[in-house]
Amino acid sequence: YRYPSRYTYIYIERVMEAKKPFDLSALQAGAKSLNNVAPPTTNVAESKDSAAENEELQTFLEELYSKHSGDLDLIFEELSEDPGKAKKYPPEDGVVFATKYRQGFYSYIKHENSGEGKEGDDDEEEEQEAK
Repeated sequence: YRYPSRYTYIYIERVMEAKKPFDLSALQAGAKSLNNVAPPTTNVAESKDSAAENEELQTFLEELYSKHSGDLDLIFEELSEDPGKAKKYPPEDGVVFATKYRQGFYSYIKHENSGEGKEGDDDEEEEQEAK
């Protein structure tokens, strides 16, 4: 007959500890503390400032679009950004351009591993997949 190893006893002790009943009063106290959490407060002044900034940016971008008559190369040259996505998905007018630009629709995200390149450049990815 083989006697159980020391590890068997440790395993049995841990299983028995895990099967201990929970303390109902501690559970109820924890539930009450969740109800006492204050809702997040919004600063009305901050939200008004950010709304005003958004309107100013929207107006600036619409005027920039009109100034260059919708020429995406000139617009993005003035913004010092790459017009690739805007050319791929051209906006209908200045309002659409400004809205999409503010939402980041025309922005590229650099790859984390190399620090170079553009995420979402489908042509290069398709060429690599074809090989």
